Amino acid sequence: AFWVAMAACISAPWNYTVIRFFIGCVGATFVTNQFWCSLMFSPNIVGTANATAAGWGNLGGGVTQIFMISVLFNPMIDSGIDPNTAWRMAMIVPAVLFVLCAVTLKLLCWDTPMAKRFDVAVMGKTKKPSLWDYVEVLKDIRVVVMIMQYSACFGTELAMNNQLATHFRTYFQMDAGDASALAGAFGLMNLFARSLGGIASDILFKYFGFRGRIWAQFLALFFEAIFLFCFGLVDNTQPWYVALAVLIFFSLFVQMAEGTSYGIVPFMKKQQLAVVS
Repeated sequence: AFWVAMAACISAPWNYTVIRFFIGCVGATFVTNQFWCSLMFSPNIVGTANATAAGWGNLGGGVTQIFMISVLFNPMIDSGIDPNTAWRMAMIVPAVLFVLCAVTLKLLCWDTPMAKRFDVAVMGKTKKPSLWDYVEVLKDIRVVVMIMQYSACFGTELAMNNQLATHFRTYFQMDAGDASALAGAFGLMNLFARSLGGIASDILFKYFGFRGRIWAQFLALFFEAIFLFCFGLVDNTQPWYVALAVLIFFSLFVQMAEGTSYGIVPFMKKQQLAVVS
């Protein structure tokens, strides 16, 4: 929340870079969310649970594209506020929401279904967590492969959320509001697409065991690659809705690939679930 609020004070490229870096640390909350969900749900539905929680959480990536422009920035401009002041004022709103969310979690939420506070003994660990745990986890080649596979889907989503609005605005010569709305469609697929990946992973696990989860992820990543290639073939001589149609299918498989990841991670090294996550 602090660094999001500090974004309103950006005045030069160097502090823009520094503040963006620290805002990026908010991604750590995503990891704690996945670990938390893995503790809360049983193995046969953990893929669906993790994927749904992650998908609805990352829905913010799409909602933000629309909310910050259409709900905050544009109305401020229409009311006569200077654009340079308007975007700075808009940054205060998500900062306040961060604080409210953190306080609510601290006061109302339990760590596990049976205990208010988490004990590492639940995971079968006899030693306190340490940075060396990361070294131990990375010795497992399966974890390294999973890092690369997750980079191929979630890393793609981060890049798209960061660049899509600019792409539609500059390449298709659209105004900022319309461009952010189209870019938001990518993130809005989180409403159901990640859950589809988790559901597919759980269903294939039911019939084919853990290999079914691997196949679910392979197919999602394969079709993600196909539609990413197709998106790259859409140029600005074609209508914007062609790009949007391809983008929706591309986003569908990006989110599904992420959903299948959440069905795999809880089974990899159970005693080091937090670090693997």
